[in-house]
Amino acid sequence: MILGTLNIDEKQGAVHTHRDSYLIETLSVVSVRRPFLPAGLMFGSGLTGFGLSFGDLLHPHEAIILIAAASASLLAGWQVGHLTLLSRDLRGSELSGAVWGRFACLQIVRTDIVHALAASRKVTT
Repeated sequence: MILGTLNIDEKQGAVHTHRDSYLIETLSVVSVRRPFLPAGLMFGSGLTGFGLSFGDLLHPHEAIILIAAASASLLAGWQVGHLTLLSRDLRGSELSGAVWGRFACLQIVRTDIVHALAASRKVTT
């Protein structure tokens, strides 16, 4: 699942996102990160620690809600990804492409972009 659109057009040699288009040959960095993983780990471990410390005082439905919230924060931190496209022309600018989505899907798209970049460099050399 990718929020927004992302298309790789090898004929034109471009990557089109929902906001911008980038020429493949000018891309210098294509990275995928998990920006919410530290926060998800912190909230998940905090809620788990709270549940372990005060578990004997919690009602069963409160414990279930606490476990669900800890699991949801860990899962969200693990699954949410951020694909960033940086071009040599835009270095130091705020105009870097960003696409949000599931980390595994964005990793597949990242490798597709890198393969298209490698193919365009083979053609030009």
